[in-house]
Parts: sequence; structure tokens; C-alpha cells
Amino acid sequence: MVLHDYKRRRWQNSINEQQCSNTKPSQPFPLLDLPLHLVSDILSRLPLTNIIRCTCVCKIFLKLIKDPYFAKLHLARGPALTTNLILQETVGRLGALYFFTFDLCESTLSSCSSNDQNVCSYSKCGLPILCRINAEFSFRTERVTLIGSCNGLLCLYFDSGNNPFYGICNPILGECTKLPQPTASAPLYTYAKYSGFGYCSRLKQYKVVRFLHLTSVENPMNSKRIVADLHTLGSDSWRRIEDAPCPKRNSFDPFLNGALHWITNSEKPSELISSFDLEKEKFDFVPPPPHFNAAYMRKVSWINIGVLRGNLCICYIYEDAMFEAWVMREYGVKETWRKEFGIDMKFYCKLQVEDLHRPIKFVSNGDLWFVSSSDSLVSFSPEKRTFRELRSMGPWNPRVTAHDLSLVSLNDVFKGGTKMQVKKSRRGRTFVFGI
Repeated sequence: MVLHDYKRRRWQNSINEQQCSNTKPSQPFPLLDLPLHLVSDILSRLPLTNIIRCTCVCKIFLKLIKDPYFAKLHLARGPALTTNLILQETVGRLGALYFFTFDLCESTLSSCSSNDQNVCSYSKCGLPILCRINAEFSFRTERVTLIGSCNGLLCLYFDSGNNPFYGICNPILGECTKLPQPTASAPLYTYAKYSGFGYCSRLKQYKVVRFLHLTSVENPMNSKRIVADLHTLGSDSWRRIEDAPCPKRNSFDPFLNGALHWITNSEKPSELISSFDLEKEKFDFVPPPPHFNAAYMRKVSWINIGVLRGNLCICYIYEDAMFEAWVMREYGVKETWRKEFGIDMKFYCKLQVEDLHRPIKFVSNGDLWFVSSSDSLVSFSPEKRTFRELRSMGPWNPRVTAHDLSLVSLNDVFKGGTKMQVKKSRRGRTFVFGI
């Protein structure tokens, strides 16, 4: 009897222990037990700020994230839930760039639709202000013009009197370098204040192109002639390209399909959109929408070019009353232009023509971001037909540019080419660049 009770207790205890073991929390699965290519794939899908924090976790993470392959992986697979803006401020001979990150899913702060005629679309009451204090980070340098952004790299033009030069930097890594001095242009040529910066994926090369006016007094008939200088990052010189088209203004989002795009000052519809192929290093023209004839173009008061969901897009204002966006569904084919959306000025309260003259970019959800004439950051949703006022620009009136942060290192960009001195700036919330 005693033995039977003992066996029964042992059996009961074993059952209880098994039940307790089943209720214990499972051990966390060690991430580093996965193959390293899977770890890289997981990390590459994180926001960049989280990736930078991961470099402090362990040496394996640091080695993975510093690998050039990971930088390419992050560019291709990084989340599209945020967008980054650069505010450029110039005071005298000094300049600064301030960086801000926005969540595309953030709530509406104020809005105005075609059905709400009594609400001011640009009321600044209660709006957060973009200012130096709340910037994610910034860097200061000499008087500088931001030429463009590509794969997380910035191209900067330093107008330092008789010796202007270009610089390339990755602000998130704190890396910067000075490009070789451009070909001497004076007195025959004058910088036309237009430049471009892009990447040729086939050749794996970054290139900078700049435009110059011919100012020779020997032949006044050629005073409007335009030439271009081209530099490939990693080389030690610039190359001259004759007979370039003259850009009318800088595009707000010019890079697509390995080419840079501009609106020209030509009165011919067939020469309205100019492109520069970074692989062939040749200028060409992209056909405009079929309805763009000479008579129609005379009624267009403003026009610019950008990229919408991977397609070339032109935005223009017709007869100071209608803003239209047209998209080229198949690149280079004139018949594939389609109207994406239009904004009838009279249906929106206090909306002025000047409000749409400073577009920034089309974000991933298709909304158009621009800076209004009242110096507010505004988003227009073509789907909802509403405006959203996101931020106030405050008392300053800077130039605003979209930018994608990345981990592309300048040391990898210049690898295999002419040895360039890449400077590493002080890490922190504020960078001081002395290229």
C-alpha cells in the first residue's frame, strides 16, 4: 500500500513537472544562428536610424553593415514609410544644411478640400515649425549650392570667388571630398548656374555635369551657345561636351532611367524636355505630351519635371488657372503620356498660382509635396483631392530638397579610380564640413 502510494506520488510529480516545463517561456531564437545573408536581409529592411544603432550591438553587425553589399541592399529594400528633406540656408558667406525626417503616415494637421470653401488651406495656427533646433542633424560649411542628391550622396557647389569647386558628401556617415577643379572657363565661358548629379548603374559610376554660356566677344552670334563639362567620380579631370541644350530651371526630381532631365528654354515643343544619358554621355530630347504644340505652350506660365512612381512626370500651370501632372507610362514613347491629375485653382480656398511654383517631390504614396507662397510645407493628395499643411517654415525662407539617406561610403565610390582624400567629419548632431 505504501509502495503503491509512493509510485502514485512520483507519477503525479512527473506530470506536474512536465506541465510546468510546458508553461515555461520559450528561449529566444538567436538571430546570429541564421546565415549571415539572411541577417543582412533582415537588417536592410529597417529604417536607417535603427540600422546605425545596430552597429553598436556587436562586431558582427558592424562588419555586416559596413560592407558595400549591405549599402546596396538597403537602397533597394529600405522602407518607404518616411521621406527626408534638406533645408538649405545661406547667410553671407556661410551656409548650412538641415535634415528632417517625416513619417508619411502622420496625421493631418490642417486640410482644405474642394468641398470646404470657408477654411483657409494655409493657416499656420498650431503648426509645428521646421527650425534649426528640431533638425535631425545638420552640417555647416562655406557658401554652398546643393546641386542634387543621388543614392544618399549630396553634390555641392562651392562658389569661392575665382576658384569655385564641387564637393561630394554623405552626411549620415560624415564623409566628404573635394572634386578636381573644373576646366578653366573664363573669359570664354561663364557658369550658367545649372548642374546635375546622377548614377549610371551599368557602369557603376557617379557623374556630375555642369552647363556654361559661351561669352566670346569675337563672335557675338554665338553668345547664347551652351556647352557642358562632365566629371566622373574617381577620375582626375573634366571633359567638354559641345552644343548642349540650355536648361530653363533646375528640375525638382531630375534623375530617371540612368539619365538627368531638364526643361529647356526652347520654343520648339520637340525640344522642351532635354535628357542626358549618363552611360552614353549624350544629350537627347524626350517627346512631350501630344497636345503640347506651339500655341498650347504659349499659355503655359510655369513648367517643371519630376518622377512619379518610377515614371517621368511633367507638372505645369495652364492659363494661370489649372495645375496638371502628366506621366509618361513608357519612357521615350510619346503616345504613352497620360494625365495623372489636375488642380483647378478656383475650387480651392485661397490657393494661388505661386503656391505650386516650388514642388519638392512626389512621395511614395503619390502625394505631391511643395512649399507654398506662405512658406509652409504642404502635401496634396490626388486620390483624396485634399491639401495637408504639414509644417511651417518659420521666419526663414530656405531652399527645400528631397534626399534619401544611405550607407554608401565615398571610399567605396572612389575605389579603383584616382585616389581622392575622403575626410571624416565630427560625428554628432551637427557636422562641420571644411572640404
